[in-house]
This record gives sequence, C-alpha cells and structure tokens, in this order.
Amino acid sequence: MMKICITARGKTLDSAFERHFARTPFFIFYDTETRKSEAILNGFVISDTRIGQNAVRLLKNNGLDAVITGEIGENARALLTGANIALHLFSDTGTIRQVISEYLKSQEQNALSGTARPT
Repeated sequence: MMKICITARGKTLDSAFERHFARTPFFIFYDTETRKSEAILNGFVISDTRIGQNAVRLLKNNGLDAVITGEIGENARALLTGANIALHLFSDTGTIRQVISEYLKSQEQNALSGTARPT
C-alpha cells in the first residue's frame, strides 16, 4: 500500500496532469490500496516566497510515500528526499488516472525485476 500525490490542474482523477510542482492548482492524494482519492487545493500557489517549501510541508503532514510531478525545484526536491518521500518525474501528458496507471505499472515492473523505486 502506498499513498501518492500527483500534481493536477483539477480536483478529479479525470483532471489534466500539471507538470509544475509548486505552481500546481491541486494535489491529488491517491491511496493505492483503497483506490480512494482526495484533492487538496494548493493555497501556496498565490505566494511569491517559499512556495515549494510550503508545498512539501503540506505533503509531509499527510503521510505520503511518493510524489509524481513533471518539474520540481532543487530546494523542494531536497526537502522531499529529507522527508523520505520518493519523487517520480513524469514527462508525458494525460489525466491523473493515466498518470497513476503508468506509475503503478512502473512500480510493478520494478518489483518484478528487483530494482528500486524510480526517482
């Protein structure tokens, strides 16, 4: 079981994937065991300072195992690493549902081949 976070342009699994971590309008939290999702508004997006740091703090407080995004700043990346939250960079486009599906496939393939989680 994992709790993952995907950066999104909207509140549902059918929303478009957002490539920018700190400037994402929403974070979608997804539980791989229950398959339940929850959308959290990124209230830090309107700020000009410490956006990435504040976003990581929000995620850390929600007990996440991994974050899926397209681009992330070095400070936010370091904070995620320090919080033991895996980072998976996704370079494609699509819906949140598609991103989750691709991520779960890659995790399954890594488990079968004995490799570590992608970062």
